Amino acid sequence: MAVPSRGDGRGPGKKLKDSFEQLGGVYLAFAEFLLWRADLLGVDYLTALRQIHHTIPPVPRDTVAALLRRELGRKGDELAQRMDTEPVWSTLSRTAYLSGYRGTKVVVQVAREPVAESDFAEFEAGIRFLGNPEVSRVSAPRILAEFRQWLRQAESCVTERSYLEVLGRNKSQTLIDYPALIPEITTDSVLCWPWVEGEPVSSLVRRGSVEAVTQVAVAVLEQYCSLSLVDAELDWDAMVMPAAGERFTIRRINRPLAVPSPLVNIGMKYVAAVLEGNASTAAQMLVNLALGKSTGSLESALLELMSAIEPELKVDLWFPGSAAAFESNWRALARLEIVRPLYLNCLHRNLIATGYWTAEAVSAGGAAIDTITEAHWPVVGRVLKLNASQFLDPAAVTEWSVGLGLLSFGAMREANRLAEEVRDNNLTIEVDLGGAQQAAPRSAKRSFRTGALIACLLIAILATLRWGSTLARPAQVLMVTVAYASLAALFWAVAKIR
Repeated sequence: MAVPSRGDGRGPGKKLKDSFEQLGGVYLAFAEFLLWRADLLGVDYLTALRQIHHTIPPVPRDTVAALLRRELGRKGDELAQRMDTEPVWSTLSRTAYLSGYRGTKVVVQVAREPVAESDFAEFEAGIRFLGNPEVSRVSAPRILAEFRQWLRQAESCVTERSYLEVLGRNKSQTLIDYPALIPEITTDSVLCWPWVEGEPVSSLVRRGSVEAVTQVAVAVLEQYCSLSLVDAELDWDAMVMPAAGERFTIRRINRPLAVPSPLVNIGMKYVAAVLEGNASTAAQMLVNLALGKSTGSLESALLELMSAIEPELKVDLWFPGSAAAFESNWRALARLEIVRPLYLNCLHRNLIATGYWTAEAVSAGGAAIDTITEAHWPVVGRVLKLNASQFLDPAAVTEWSVGLGLLSFGAMREANRLAEEVRDNNLTIEVDLGGAQQAAPRSAKRSFRTGALIACLLIAILATLRWGSTLARPAQVLMVTVAYASLAALFWAVAKIR
């Protein structure tokens, strides 16, 4: 597994890819773990690992049928008889077959056997033979420990079932659809849900659909901001765009990782700071996410590293600016050599993946759009609606307002975008009609007014809460009343956005 030098004509990542393919087993799982890990590998290696070809043998159909009969009795027998011959997917952790239940096509998914400790020991002994400086960091003890945690995360269906049950009860509150378990044919060993027809993101991206990648970015941000989870095995073949009028759907989420509640808001501020270009706040929030606390010396060191690291060069490839910023921050954090929580690495991993998928869609003819930035505002609006009760506390609103965080950034960006649309519409009308004075389209005017109203209401809320406490009692009560009235109007305005 010695990685060849750059001068041998084969590229720096190809030998590593070929070795993983030949070794198979746990090495293939490790290759999946390393995919998009820009904190550990350069773009040449990530590009090569994307090309790995492997077929993971499924859990045999007879084994699944026996499990169904044992777990579900008569209903399991009916599912077993109607199961397809070939699996609909076979991943590192799961095998799923299509079957029929009450006239509906359903997914029947089971977990595969856990990796034996002896296989782990053999893998850890072999991977240490990697000696090339460019890749030797992937065999560091803390990385191997993280890989073990990542792989063990999906050994049982229990965690996956608990997450899907919660998501099913709150379907109306999410922007993205997830598998809706069928309770009477679901156990801790067998998960069943209706099959959703649709075109996978992988196919859409190859046809130049930047919109599909934007929906992926919405899913990534919503999972963190609203659901307090990160998908540790984001797969573009597991996400589909159904027929017209139906919502973007994730067919499976096998490795959900919980995000500690106190760190959700910090992560939201980190995302906002990156999108704003506020490096100092981004460094502060990133250290908080990595360590669970603020450390001034590490913040200064991280900020210095962030300013010194050059963006990873991607030859002949347009790459969205936000994804490049997250990638650089991640690489800088890795140089601090601190133990990072797995969910934080997986969040960056997913954001980097959307960047590469955006680049691929653009190269296939799609518009050059920063998908993470585009996905940000819908998530902001949904967070506002779902957390309305928090804003009854002035301290909570003040906390949200510090440093132009997620709320203000999203609203201001939307207002600017709407203003630009109106401006463009006006210019177009003047050219087409030879200078005749025509009003902008009614929908554009209405959108602009909504965006401007949101910006004004935010300013009113922040101003009254920040300076109201310094006034005398009668004036203070008046300012708080204005703040609450502005808050109510803000929720009304957000609800009107389509």
